[in-house]
Amino acid sequence: MTLLRIEQYPPQPPRAEASQAYQQVVNALSYGIDGIDVAYGDDIYQHIALFVPETPNGSVLAFIHGGRWSYGYKESAAFMAPAFNSAGVTLASIGHRLYPHRYDAGFADVSRAIAWLVNNISDHGGDAQRIFVSGHSSGGHYAAQLAVTRNWQAREGVSRDVIRGCLPISGVYDLTPAGWQGEERPPCLPDDDEGRVESPVHRLQETPPPFLITWGSDDYPFLIQQGKAFANAVGDAGGEAKTLELPDKTHFTVHYEGAAADGAWTRRALAWLATH
Repeated sequence: MTLLRIEQYPPQPPRAEASQAYQQVVNALSYGIDGIDVAYGDDIYQHIALFVPETPNGSVLAFIHGGRWSYGYKESAAFMAPAFNSAGVTLASIGHRLYPHRYDAGFADVSRAIAWLVNNISDHGGDAQRIFVSGHSSGGHYAAQLAVTRNWQAREGVSRDVIRGCLPISGVYDLTPAGWQGEERPPCLPDDDEGRVESPVHRLQETPPPFLITWGSDDYPFLIQQGKAFANAVGDAGGEAKTLELPDKTHFTVHYEGAAADGAWTRRALAWLATH
């Protein structure tokens, strides 16, 4: 099945000017890049956009888009595909339900999407033993949560070590009042939830898979602080945590410039994948 069009989705909530401008950029960068749309559920957001290389090397990068848990489209990560496909890496851009759905629905979706990849990616040249997760912003939050928690794998019938590594970009790692300094409360949290269970930095109970944690030097200051604190926490838990700060990049340009075909994040990520 061909990729969905943005126009096929239901209307999404209004967003801040900078966020809307970012969405327009990634939509434009991704326009015309072909992929395969597969469903892992009945909701329009429960789909994966697959971008398969001509000569797969087995590695799979499962990417989760950002958008403050409230907006965004899996198709808008298509611009990342050419560089990864040229290196033999399959890109799987994961859609998931958004606000007014909360964390439990969104995390269940990304967990179920990983299970779909485990069970089906070999049909597209991928190796279920080489699934890496990544994501931008709120997608980085879900990616990190997939990597550090151990309570979803049995439910989905996959190995506890299914995530080989994690590469979040400007991710959110602490949703508690002490860590979250963004505007309002994280909309993925129920009103009476302090956010500890949903925070990757507070879920490091076992040795995590290796991480490459990225932010921009001009990112939101509280996310830079969270990234550094999370890297330290991964190391304290016995894991490998490499960090990458992209000079002069904001919360938005760290993705669409950093993850461009010749972007600094893309170059580092491909080298990192090759060694893991």
